[in-house]
Parts: sequence; structure tokens; C-alpha cells
Amino acid sequence: MNNDIINAVDVLKSGGIILYPTDTIWGIGCDAYCDIAVKKVYEIKKRDHSKPLICIASSFEMVGEYVEISNLKKLKSISEKSPTTFIFNDPVKISKYVSANNYSVGFRVPNDNFCLELINKFGRPIVSTSANISGVDIPLEFNFISSEIKSKVDYIVKYGQNKKSYSASSILKIDKKGLITKLR
Repeated sequence: MNNDIINAVDVLKSGGIILYPTDTIWGIGCDAYCDIAVKKVYEIKKRDHSKPLICIASSFEMVGEYVEISNLKKLKSISEKSPTTFIFNDPVKISKYVSANNYSVGFRVPNDNFCLELINKFGRPIVSTSANISGVDIPLEFNFISSEIKSKVDYIVKYGQNKKSYSASSILKIDKKGLITKLR
């Protein structure tokens, strides 16, 4: 696991793209600050640039560096029960391509040691989008990820390739007053 973390961080720092296991499904990731890397993720997935991407962070305190959080205790409680991505308004410091210019961003704090260590060593949020071509079923196992995806990333994490996934995260939108709406 440690070599994978070191290699993945080196690729992220150089503006590259990684294929890695998350707390939910296998993800395609990059530096959430790097416009060029984020645009490459859209190309790999053949994703419409009007559809935003999700980021993962190592803590809600890290998330708070990029968005305003009104009820930290409640978000932590929801997140501890099951993987949950929260959509926040008006992000700062994140690539405008992550939010698809709609002035919001999704953040999840994974309950997964590999992801947490990766983010902590990298030092900032990582894009985390499903490892599939847009419109194609999300692969729930590494072996189901298309060779097209695998051939276009810069680094494939070896750790967790036998892991079985069950579903993507829930998605909740938080408005400026802290009201929560379930999107998925």
C-alpha cells in the first residue's frame, strides 16, 4: 500500500491521472486544483463538461478550506453512517472545471484508510469520479473497468484490486441556510 501511495502522490503532483480504490467504487482521480488534469479526466470519461465532478478530502476541516460549512457536527454524523457526498455552493481554490462553472462542488470524506492516507500525503483534495465512460454502467470491481479507461490513466493503484464495491455514495445538497436535499 505504501508504494502505491508514494507513486500516486508523485503522479498527482505532476498533473497526472490515477485509477484508485475509494471507499465506494473505483475512481479516476487528479489534483482538484489542476485545470489541465481535470480537463483530462473529462476527456478520459467522455463526460460532458457541464456535469460537475466530486472531490474527496481527508476531513471536514479540509473541506472547510474550500467551502463554507454551516453544521459540521451534522455532516460528520451523516457521513459516518454511510458514504455521503455533500454539494456545497461557492467553492474557492478548486479548479473551475471541477464545478463545471455552476458554482458548486461535491465533497466526500471517505471512511477508508487508503484514501485518507493518499489525501493526507498529497495535502489537498483529489477529484474522485467513477471509473467508467459516461453513460456506461459503473464497474463495481477492478476487473470490470474498461481497458480504454485503464490505458488512459497515468498510474493504476495495485492496492485493493480484489475489493468488491456495492454502490456509489449518496449525494446531498446543502443550501446557504444549511438545509439538506437528497439528490441520490
